[in-house]
Amino acid sequence: MKYTFAYWGNYTIAIKTLLEKLGIDLIPPEKTSSKAIEEGSKIAPELYCFPLKVNIGNYLVAIKNGAEKVLMVENVGGSCRQRYYGIVQNKALKDAGYNIDVIVLKTSPKEIYSKIKEISGASLLQIWGAGRFAFKKLRLIEKLEKMANYLRPREKERGETSKFLRWALDKIDKVKDEKEFTKIKKEILGKISKIKIDKSKKLPRVGLIGEIYTVCDESINFGIEEKLAKEGIEVHREMNLTYHLKKGIFPWKDWQIQKKIMPYLESTVGGHGRDAIYEMLHFTKEGFNGVIQLLPFGCMPETTVRPILEKIHQKTGVPFLSLSLDEQVAEVGLQTRIEAFAEVVNNHFIKYNK
Repeated sequence: MKYTFAYWGNYTIAIKTLLEKLGIDLIPPEKTSSKAIEEGSKIAPELYCFPLKVNIGNYLVAIKNGAEKVLMVENVGGSCRQRYYGIVQNKALKDAGYNIDVIVLKTSPKEIYSKIKEISGASLLQIWGAGRFAFKKLRLIEKLEKMANYLRPREKERGETSKFLRWALDKIDKVKDEKEFTKIKKEILGKISKIKIDKSKKLPRVGLIGEIYTVCDESINFGIEEKLAKEGIEVHREMNLTYHLKKGIFPWKDWQIQKKIMPYLESTVGGHGRDAIYEMLHFTKEGFNGVIQLLPFGCMPETTVRPILEKIHQKTGVPFLSLSLDEQVAEVGLQTRIEAFAEVVNNHFIKYNK
């Protein structure tokens, strides 16, 4: 059987590596396009989350390329509707006439291991090796994304960092061996350090918070990090896949987050709602000049905490912008809002750096 999965920004490279290393016959998802979003939205429940519609659009493209089954990780707890994605996506595809099964991997290490073993026939040692290699790629991808956010607004040749990042990601995607990966990693980190920047530049900083899918996938958020860099703003993002994995592995991380946000929220709201409050408190404490919340339109956890984020904004005076994304959002409208917010951020920066 030929499997596929939903495209998720640069993380797609690590997920693809994991599944291929396990010997799964894979039809990798193509980068999310406006056409895929349109097609997915046609057969998805109208009032459901934007990520679900995008996922279905990804599947439809892969199905046309020969995919027969879909693999997806689903949240087993909390109030986020992502825990129902498998059932809803399966029904939406079948109602539209696609005879394809969505195979759900619950976010429990034991259940994921059992299902992967069942699908691939891989041994524990093989699964461990595949996971280790994929995680190495994941960590390098996240490191490069973080470095790019520092370099872009300072680069002397406009667009050089983004061009380099595309080259590096292609290299990471194509490498199939861990020994070769070590050489490629050294080459990539060596070359990125040679990008010429203006180190004397003092720039305003903006923190990016919100729902993990919309925050981390540039094909969904219209490359917001790059857009802010063009406005001369340095972007910081705490939310990434490693952050999410650590929360799953180390339960006390959630306790630390809840303790920090207790004056603002005493209970869980599901999704990444509590994380958004925690991160905004961190960014305002660290003297950032603005915070942007990204969320899918109608996302209950993020919508629930938005008034709390507004309260922190009013209390601290740090500029705040909340951007809801769905299939109706146009890039031109988003660009206008970013430009207006960038002006507010720059004024805040000038005011506190005289």
